[in-house]
Amino acid sequence: MDREVADYIDPKKNPFFAEADVEHFLATRDGEVVGRIAAVVEHRYVARFGKLGWFGWFDCVNDVEVARALLERAESWLRAAGMQRVEGPYSYDATQEFGLLTAGFDQVPALLQPHHESYYLDLVRSCGYEPRFGTRTYSWGAEDAAAMEAVRRRGEAVLDRGELTVRSFDKRHAQRDIDLLWDLFLATFSEQHDMLPMTRRMFDWQFAAMRPFVDPRLIRIVELQGRPVAFSFLVADANEVLAHAGGRPGVSFYLRYPLLRRRVSGAVILMIGVLPGMEGTGAGRVLGAQIADVALGRVRPYRQVHTTWIHEENQASLTLVGRTGSPPRRTYTVVGKDL
Repeated sequence: MDREVADYIDPKKNPFFAEADVEHFLATRDGEVVGRIAAVVEHRYVARFGKLGWFGWFDCVNDVEVARALLERAESWLRAAGMQRVEGPYSYDATQEFGLLTAGFDQVPALLQPHHESYYLDLVRSCGYEPRFGTRTYSWGAEDAAAMEAVRRRGEAVLDRGELTVRSFDKRHAQRDIDLLWDLFLATFSEQHDMLPMTRRMFDWQFAAMRPFVDPRLIRIVELQGRPVAFSFLVADANEVLAHAGGRPGVSFYLRYPLLRRRVSGAVILMIGVLPGMEGTGAGRVLGAQIADVALGRVRPYRQVHTTWIHEENQASLTLVGRTGSPPRRTYTVVGKDL
């Protein structure tokens, strides 16, 4: 897993570096690393939303002086790049990990859910940063069986009308379905809050990076008279495997890796979307039923479903999760300041 992390921050391997200017900084004290930060300017984002740069990969001891030194160094770099505002943390952008955890510190994080010490928000606020927007994550499992059964029934009722059908990712025609997922992703994520859809090159790179945890049964495509109109993309929760490494993967971990992968019980919703204009067809309810099946243990070995972030202004997704009656499992905030 160390190799995967190294690839992620390597400009020669991660295609994001072809789309952005990135700089990394370390804070040291008496020869010991006490903090880190990245400064990012994504050119497509700036062209659409204005002169706004990001800080990310923020990690720091509980010391305001260290936090201020890191943030001021990133701010100086962004200011020199012509940015007028900074927000974060984004590691590296809004299609990847972002936000500061504000509630749910006692909950085990799933894939793409950042986790850190509770003092981080106080540190950045002491440096002049204020909350910009919030996000939430949710989880469903055996304890939510009644709610999941209700979600499943609503979706099944839509399928019973015969207008919509649903299928899994087809390994025999993998490239065709990857192309299809890209098209659906691009169409459904084009108007998301505070983010741009990733480029095709990034999409392919991230799909390849997650391939060990891609289960075709967890990728569902809804079709209306043979036309794809909605999709959900879940993957096995890689964090369950990484937890066995204790932060230091060694030979014994890699020897046990195949067995650990087969025992993953959680699935993470990476993407879910319905084509514009198709919201009233019931496609969303069908996707909800497919996700409920996973949470109910009907797609073995999975017995739990986790979301990644849901933006506080994403009313469609919040309405969907609100029907389950489940409270947020973890909440995050993105902070910012003018430069």
